[in-house]
Amino acid sequence: MINPGIFREYDIRGIADTDLTDENVYEFARGVGTYYRNLGETKVIVGRDVRISSPRISETIQQGLIESGCSVIDIGEVPTPLLYFSLFHYNIGNGVVITASHNPKEFNGFKVCRNKTTIYGAEIQKIKHIIEKGEYTSGNGDSKQLDVIPTYIDYVTDHMKIQPGLK
Repeated sequence: MINPGIFREYDIRGIADTDLTDENVYEFARGVGTYYRNLGETKVIVGRDVRISSPRISETIQQGLIESGCSVIDIGEVPTPLLYFSLFHYNIGNGVVITASHNPKEFNGFKVCRNKTTIYGAEIQKIKHIIEKGEYTSGNGDSKQLDVIPTYIDYVTDHMKIQPGLK
């Protein structure tokens, strides 16, 4: 059973090895996938930070999203702002980034995005309610990997203007 205390105001966060077991992460992913599908959305960008637990959690998140009928774009290990860049650059409004931000190493969590911004409050509670009901959408989603870093570097260098005289 998922610890209800992991559903915070702005994210979902807990101890990686106890609160975010594979079973709990999978249920969370099915809830998020159903949340998106209920809104008529299917494309989801997934990124993760460098925490030791993040690859395991990312794999399970993607599995749950795919089985909910979502198309996952895995951008791999990236800083959180790169997920937001990807949402805008590829014009895909939905994303999940696996991160616990500034919290100690034993923590991990998720920020969920819709319409290119992080959901919070009542929207996170909608996902919690979907999970509590256990009524998930199903489908045959898919997954692809995308290396967004070269695109980001090109974007920054194309839009950067260095003033004369700077050293």
